[in-house]
Amino acid sequence: IRSCSLWYDGTNNTMNNSLEMMEKKKHVVVVVLGDIGRSPRMQYHTLSLLEHGHYVTLIGYVGERLIPALEKSTSDDDNTHSSTATATKKYHQNLRVLRMKPHLPSKLNNITGRLFYYPLRLISLMYCLFYTLWIQLQDRTTISIPVDVILVQNPPSVPTLLLVYLYCVWEGLLGRKRPRFVIDWHNLGFTMFESPTQQTSFLRIIILTSIRTIAKSYERILAAMADAHLTVTHAMEVWLGEHFNVHGANVRVLYDKPPMLFRPTTIDEEHELFQRLDLEGENEQLHGWLDHVDEMHEEQTPSEQTLFTKCSLQNSEQIIQPRQNRPALLVSSTSWTPDEDFSVLLEALEKLHTLIMNASKSTPSSFPNILVVVTGKGPQKEYFLPLLHKFNEQHQYIKIITLWLEASDYPKLLGCATLGVCLHTSTSGLDLPMKVLDMFGCQVPVCAIGFDCLDELVKDGVNGRVFCDGEELSRQLFDLLKGYPLEDVKMERYRQNIRGMTRWRENWDECARHLIVGDRNAQDTSL
Repeated sequence: IRSCSLWYDGTNNTMNNSLEMMEKKKHVVVVVLGDIGRSPRMQYHTLSLLEHGHYVTLIGYVGERLIPALEKSTSDDDNTHSSTATATKKYHQNLRVLRMKPHLPSKLNNITGRLFYYPLRLISLMYCLFYTLWIQLQDRTTISIPVDVILVQNPPSVPTLLLVYLYCVWEGLLGRKRPRFVIDWHNLGFTMFESPTQQTSFLRIIILTSIRTIAKSYERILAAMADAHLTVTHAMEVWLGEHFNVHGANVRVLYDKPPMLFRPTTIDEEHELFQRLDLEGENEQLHGWLDHVDEMHEEQTPSEQTLFTKCSLQNSEQIIQPRQNRPALLVSSTSWTPDEDFSVLLEALEKLHTLIMNASKSTPSSFPNILVVVTGKGPQKEYFLPLLHKFNEQHQYIKIITLWLEASDYPKLLGCATLGVCLHTSTSGLDLPMKVLDMFGCQVPVCAIGFDCLDELVKDGVNGRVFCDGEELSRQLFDLLKGYPLEDVKMERYRQNIRGMTRWRENWDECARHLIVGDRNAQDTSL
């Protein structure tokens, strides 16, 4: 990763400081053609820019709430006096959020319906983005200074890259300062289009191949028009240089890193979280589990205990402790899409239950109950819900539940996890799953399905395990969870290797700040 350049002239120190102060007040537009609330990396960009004193306009779809720091900074509620609210309130005048709601035409399954759907969908997206950039963005009521930089998430590349580039050119033609056009490459846009399989008809193969070819050419042309590029992996940086002729000092790797809100959860926070979530009360399949965990000598009410924690009275003082026979908590965050095949995890858990049953026949079972919490939303969730219910009815020691958490609760849940499971497979083989970074931030080891360039993040046998199918995952889970929580040697070794990792802020300051806003002294982080 290239270090940011320094700019310093001791003979003109006063003038340089004055110029530096002027540079610190840039107006950066962050564009996401999708739900902003489900794009954490672009929100982290936004927060880092705000922390360095810049103005930010965040553009994206309506949908989920922003991360707590940004959500509070956009709130008009002056009755909140918490330290967090006070810390983030200073960004209130520097942040503007523009939410789009593109029209979704009815999608028909016949060929005629599809022919009409995609053009109408494209027109709707173009209109929304055009209106936002050319009309709403021109309103200087909130942020009076003109746009200096547009940072755009890719994918989707259609029509985002084209319209953002045209906007930058338009501003230049009007005699105003032409904004810099910066692309943040999360993946390759053309790989998101459907690719033909062996079962695909000949005509459909021609159509799908043509679409991908056109999309790739479009993306290559627009990539050359950008002023700078950030990539999520070294492999993607190399690929862009070889195939899109994008290379040099204006291309840098910015690895995803967890912000400080992802950390191990304290026992008090864990107790409060699980009391509030009330997993055993909200999920019928867990009703019997509370009776099987270790019993306490003190009289307790149900509100004083959860599946994982207990609150006892010792010397007239309430003490919260982890349960001795608490379940192992596996967490998997999924988008419920085909590129995160949940059936792999389901198969692994079925085989794991069989391994546990066979082991318990010969020796007393040293396995805990295993609670698998799956977070996220997506198109395949409804399909899998009946399968999960059937699984829970047939398996005594392993239960699966689904949750959708507030942005502030998700890091807390990860911080309670015993182990994470990642099912993300890349369409390009060049991007990495941010959910793994979130888990590492909470010092949670991960079992991740393997694909090209995953070794830039997950080191097999060092900070987690890498598997290729459900059977291999079941063996890894059997090996890692046996004897939990008393015997935890391998997991603790993985946790030690995760501790001390670089966080988002330091990484962004070193690798992205100068590229995005052109601060001449990229090492100065005090504002």
